[in-house]
Amino acid sequence: MAYIGKSIESGTFALLDTSGNTYNGSNTTFSLGTQVGSPAQLLVSHDGVLQKPGTDYILASGGTQITFTTAPASGASIFIVEISGAVGGPLDSDLNGNELILDADGDTSITADTDDQIDVKISGADDFKFTANNFNVLSGSTLTIDSGATITNSGTANGFGVAADDISAGDGAINLTTTSGNITIDAQAGDSDIIFKGTDGSSDITALTIDMSDAGILNVKSGIKFPATQVASSDDNTLDDYEVGTFTPVLGGAGGTSGQTYGLQGGNYVKIGDRVFIDANTSLQVKGTITGNLQVQGLPFTSKNNSAYRASASHSYIHSWSASTNETMINSLIYENSAVISIGESEVDGNEAWQALTTSQVNDASEINTSINYRVA
Repeated sequence: MAYIGKSIESGTFALLDTSGNTYNGSNTTFSLGTQVGSPAQLLVSHDGVLQKPGTDYILASGGTQITFTTAPASGASIFIVEISGAVGGPLDSDLNGNELILDADGDTSITADTDDQIDVKISGADDFKFTANNFNVLSGSTLTIDSGATITNSGTANGFGVAADDISAGDGAINLTTTSGNITIDAQAGDSDIIFKGTDGSSDITALTIDMSDAGILNVKSGIKFPATQVASSDDNTLDDYEVGTFTPVLGGAGGTSGQTYGLQGGNYVKIGDRVFIDANTSLQVKGTITGNLQVQGLPFTSKNNSAYRASASHSYIHSWSASTNETMINSLIYENSAVISIGESEVDGNEAWQALTTSQVNDASEINTSINYRVA
């Protein structure tokens, strides 16, 4: 009776020439005379019984041989038909937009029923789409990069912006780098602050807050630390240093100082930017040799080299000093480009000009406490 029904749309059937094979009850592997891509591309009859791919036989030698699970008996009748002749079978044929079913239950497939578009369906859902020069992961699907894999971008990456509240915690360092332009952190909601948090030991802390409701006031938890060595700025409006320290003041002379003993000798300072605030306390026990005009020496910073920045000192305590007259007062100053305080006197009524004090006006019991602030070089 003639075949009634639809003709085969794709693929071919070819009886393979296996006449050179010898079946002797011990050999299990035989030549196919061609290369086959899958055991399922073969129809194998063993003495009139169809064999099951993968169970009764498998392919060997890259698809050029067949291996039976049980060796065919001597004189066995075996014929083999290949469905489509090339490796890959029916995929070499024109599907003309028809769906190619890939799995046993029919819910995973590839189809190209839209011109210049390939749709991939997995488990009944459209997951991926290919068009000319483009690959789409469709809504509801996920592109996962497994551990050990790498994505390399050699072109342009668009649309990879991530909402900050979608970033989850990780276990490594994060670097924000740019080879040009700025890195901008923008809190766009009204009065929303920029907050820097971290962990101090095992305690969560807010280290820094930029208060946008107060025009960007900077609030720090523990202070601002400047480097031990100042990185100076030429901009008068830039705070480039804060330093606290001590020094050892000397009550001496411009011409020389030696042989002194002190009951009290101490100094401290606070330097903010290019201005230093100094307190110096000296109390002699032995005057020693002091030559020339009296000075408080050993200041930690040299003054600015500009006569407009000369600064006057104040003396909170003076003991056992002799002045020229009873109507004079001791007052002192630091000259430009100097690291000493020059000690002098002037009359209260202002009739006499300021003059420096000398060694004859101090003795073994002289004391002076001096405070001054001045611009530094």
